[in-house]
Amino acid sequence: MTTEEAAQELVATRAMVHKLLKSGGLLVAGRAGRSILIDSASVQRYKNRRTLKGRSWNAATAWAALNIIEGGIPRWIDATARYRLKQRLKFMDPAELAAAVGTKDQVKRYRIAPSGISRAADYFLPTGTTALNDSVVADRFGLAAGRTDVLEGYLDTVRAPMIVNGLSLVEDPAGNIIMHVVDVRYGFEGSGTPDAAIAVDLMESLNSRERAAGEKMLKEILTQWKEVNGG
Repeated sequence: MTTEEAAQELVATRAMVHKLLKSGGLLVAGRAGRSILIDSASVQRYKNRRTLKGRSWNAATAWAALNIIEGGIPRWIDATARYRLKQRLKFMDPAELAAAVGTKDQVKRYRIAPSGISRAADYFLPTGTTALNDSVVADRFGLAAGRTDVLEGYLDTVRAPMIVNGLSLVEDPAGNIIMHVVDVRYGFEGSGTPDAAIAVDLMESLNSRERAAGEKMLKEILTQWKEVNGG
């Protein structure tokens, strides 16, 4: 989309859009003559995340919050921080939580030949639409399973550059690989991607049904946690 369209979508000035482009909050998708084209997915992500009230959380707190509502005990923050976070979570709604945990990762897009998608998938922990390729996961989210031509998943900060170099991935805002890079210290405890993380990532989808399914799942997880913990 154009700078003007992005400004209208975000109810912001063109100067603010240019500032976000400079800071990395929005991504450049290309150029049309002298005009900058902006990646529409990055506009949606920023629109979702800016609903947060107060200071942004760091990645450690973001992953701790998702771990807590899934019933875990995040050992990478101390007991006092866990208590304070739990108290905060009791008064948050799904949109606020999704905005707060927007700092959990760094999202980058790359391009690979379509034939290389299946090979690349072996290195990623699937999330978003790619997680829905698993019929069991898709059923939990109330969506139909189906293969897509886009690979979306997690890699840690140690392996990510190795995979980029090893597979000769080309950075491209419209690419067919959506890489969520996360600090290796906040690794997932189970073998798969937690539903809470998948839900948050789906809430950044441009597909309205996927966004709604993500918000519904996050609401269910958060509500269940609150019921158990007196929220």
